[in-house]
Amino acid sequence: MRQLLCRDLKAGDVLLKMATTSFTHRIIQAGQKLAGQPNAFLGHAAIALDTQFCIEAQASGVSANHLAMNNKACGYIVYRPNNEALGRGAATGAKLLFDIHQSHGSMKYGALQAAGSLFGGAGTAKTAGDMDALLTKVLSGKGQPFFCSQFVVYVYQWAAAQSGIAPQVLFSVSDTKATPSVLASKLVGNPHFSELGYMLPNER
Repeated sequence: MRQLLCRDLKAGDVLLKMATTSFTHRIIQAGQKLAGQPNAFLGHAAIALDTQFCIEAQASGVSANHLAMNNKACGYIVYRPNNEALGRGAATGAKLLFDIHQSHGSMKYGALQAAGSLFGGAGTAKTAGDMDALLTKVLSGKGQPFFCSQFVVYVYQWAAAQSGIAPQVLFSVSDTKATPSVLASKLVGNPHFSELGYMLPNER
């Protein structure tokens, strides 16, 4: 892997954040280890909007954060979709959900939603109709919690469906069961993504 800087990023890149010493990341790490999931050192996931900002689901809702300012101290492993149009579609979808949350404040999540992702198997991907129905619900201002990696998986499965790619082919997991650890395992060896490199904390 090669070291990346912000200028190397493209819209749609998947950013897997290495867990920090924060209480939230410690809980995520402990939960992933308890569930026997690999890559427990990963604590968060986001989608690059461009070379400066990422869109990520946090407890407060879907947020846009500057990688060289708000998230400067974070380290990431970066995956890029092999289909550039798919990446652009995912970035557009992420920005759409961000805009909706800014208007309605309807995408906050709590610890229970995140904890529910750890147990009960991987589930199956939503159908294209199910994803469109969820998007319609969100567009109407109704609440829909997203935790970080669930957000990434949902957005990418939705973008795939819009591009004529079966969502389950892209990620064979329910978005509600996709922890950062599970997302990482679905990206490794995935024919639709390539491991691009890593970003070190405070080096942008």
